[in-house]
Parts: sequence; C-alpha cells; structure tokens
Amino acid sequence: MQLNHVGIINKSEEQALKFYQDFLGLKKTREIILPLELSEQLFSVSKEIKVLVVENEGIKIEVFISDFQPENPNFTHFAVMVDSLSELTEKAKQFDAEVIIGKHKDKTAYFLKDFSGNLIEVKQKP
Repeated sequence: MQLNHVGIINKSEEQALKFYQDFLGLKKTREIILPLELSEQLFSVSKEIKVLVVENEGIKIEVFISDFQPENPNFTHFAVMVDSLSELTEKAKQFDAEVIIGKHKDKTAYFLKDFSGNLIEVKQKP
C-alpha cells in the first residue's frame, strides 16, 4: 500500500495558491468543482466545493476551498521531507508563513502553518 494523496481545507483559493504553489513550489495540475450530490454523499456538506490539486513528484494534495474549520485542538497534519530546513525557514519569512518549532530534550520538531491554519510537519532529508 502507498499513499495516493492528502486532502485539506483552505479558506481562500488565493492564499492556498500562495502557500502551496508559490512558497512550497507545488504545481497546480487541476481545478474541479465537486458536485453537490457527491459532496453530500462523501462529506455530508450540502454545497458544491472547489478543489485545487497541487503536486510534484511524490506528493499530491487536494485543497478543498471552504470556510469550514475543524474544532480545536486539531492534530491533523501531514509531513514532507525537504533538502534544507534552514532554507525553508528563511523562505517562510519572505512569505509570512508561520514556522513552529517544538523542542523536548534532544528532539526538535518543525511545523509550518499554512494561511488557513493547516499544519505541515517538515523533516530534513538524511
């Protein structure tokens, strides 16, 4: 078994593209409107939903444009591997993207928060 894609919610198409395309460098490959009927059947949401698909080799994300937000606390996240944590954190400053650093004993965890509050764990490639 292997992971096919991750689906997330984002409040704004413009901010989603700024974060996932401009900042992370993923390519927008599709834009679809999820029909009302399918939206109700799959997600119990009674409206059409715009979905952006952004991806590159090895990662595909479906970004559902909606004002729905899960309740807090929200532990939902996905993780990506990057060549350079330091380059990514510097780039985050240029995009006003929030970097969260958690430390406990000898372990340090890095997360990004997109402009809708979704968490992305970031790990350095070995």
